[in-house]
Amino acid sequence: MQSNLFPPKIISGFNLRVLIYMNPLVVDKVAKTFLYEKDSGFLYMRQLINKLPPNWKYYILVPKGVKREFFSKIHNIKLVRYDYSTSIHQNRYHFNRNILADLFPYGTDIDVIINNQPEVTANLYAFFQNQRREKPIIINYYHWIDCPESATYGDELSGYIWRQIDGALNGTISMFHGEYAKRLFDKSIESKIGKNLDYRYGFFYPEATKFGDEPMELPKEKIILFNHRLNNSTGWKEVVEKCAQMHQAGYEFKLWLTDDQNLKEKEYLLQFQFIINKKVPFENYGYLMKNSCFSICNTQGYATWNMAVMDCVLNGCLPIIPDNELYHYMFGRDGVYWRDLEQSIIIYLSAPEGLNTALLSEIDLSKDSFNLEGFILEEIGSRVFDKDPAKYEEVKQYIIDNGRVKKSAFVNEYWDFHANSNFQLIRWKLLMEGIIDDTGSHETIYRIKLSLCVEDKE
Repeated sequence: MQSNLFPPKIISGFNLRVLIYMNPLVVDKVAKTFLYEKDSGFLYMRQLINKLPPNWKYYILVPKGVKREFFSKIHNIKLVRYDYSTSIHQNRYHFNRNILADLFPYGTDIDVIINNQPEVTANLYAFFQNQRREKPIIINYYHWIDCPESATYGDELSGYIWRQIDGALNGTISMFHGEYAKRLFDKSIESKIGKNLDYRYGFFYPEATKFGDEPMELPKEKIILFNHRLNNSTGWKEVVEKCAQMHQAGYEFKLWLTDDQNLKEKEYLLQFQFIINKKVPFENYGYLMKNSCFSICNTQGYATWNMAVMDCVLNGCLPIIPDNELYHYMFGRDGVYWRDLEQSIIIYLSAPEGLNTALLSEIDLSKDSFNLEGFILEEIGSRVFDKDPAKYEEVKQYIIDNGRVKKSAFVNEYWDFHANSNFQLIRWKLLMEGIIDDTGSHETIYRIKLSLCVEDKE
């Protein structure tokens, strides 16, 4: 999708400023540090940014310890320390407006918010509306749905649906892991309010991650890989129990569990000599996958996407997966499905050489991705269309006369107050008419030259 309101020469130099609100999930429970390199939210956001223009300015709110090198080198990215909690539940309520107020004085603009925590959408909306009289485009990503299916695995997982509804109402568009995830959301909404909710939506499909294949020491036995979290929803204990029965029956193998953060189950796992419970560094993870006999997925009822399964496919490890609606949606007829877990483990553990590899080669991971850049341009175009904000011509002429102008300069020149609902419309109309925001600067600076200005740092 490409806006008809934007000539190609304008689009090529159309610099926007984007705020990215994260949803950190994976935590080292001993060190209390975020394991962002293995966090599906961070991995997806890296993929998404890579598909957006490098000349836009990206402010990413990150917890302590995240390195700039994790994200694209060619994109104009600024990492901003944010006080996320190590509790995923607390993060659904926490919002620090002081960090945003310090980061974005009136002289620095934000056009788009990519929000990975829909429960705080109303906070973001209220901050920009009250602080600046602005309504940036808010794009919500629903990585998790508060629904009866997810609450099955613990009462503490539910209770956030009203904040998620707030997200759909206050956001510009809500993104889901396909039709299956949206149906879960809609059903949960209807159970609360008794009717459907009218909101804009789209679909996003996180891609698999290619991990490093640097060699590491591996056991001589065949490896069965379980690269999912050790929690109730992944069905890991059933996998352990089935493998224990097989081990007692004489089958030789190692079951490798990559999540070693479940401290409550450490003692339980120590009783099984065939288990390796050890996380693997990024640079070796692909090597482990490629040299595993196969991997097991045993999600128990709730899931809207599964990057761990896709990672296995991309890195050369055949996944055997539950025969249900989610995985039919993800893999169609190409998936290697199971109905009897123990029998399937026996089959693929004893498979003739080359069979697992042949089955793996038939799995297609490709899906059409949502054109986010096109959507943003269309949205800006529709908001500006047929609008004539007050003092626009004066501002435009002021920039033409001076050649390079800070936003704060023309605000102080023509207005008594630093917050005005016209400022955002003026900005977008200026950009549509070919005036460039130098996104190499933190402060909004406009100039006439129609070129990419990322490298022109102050």
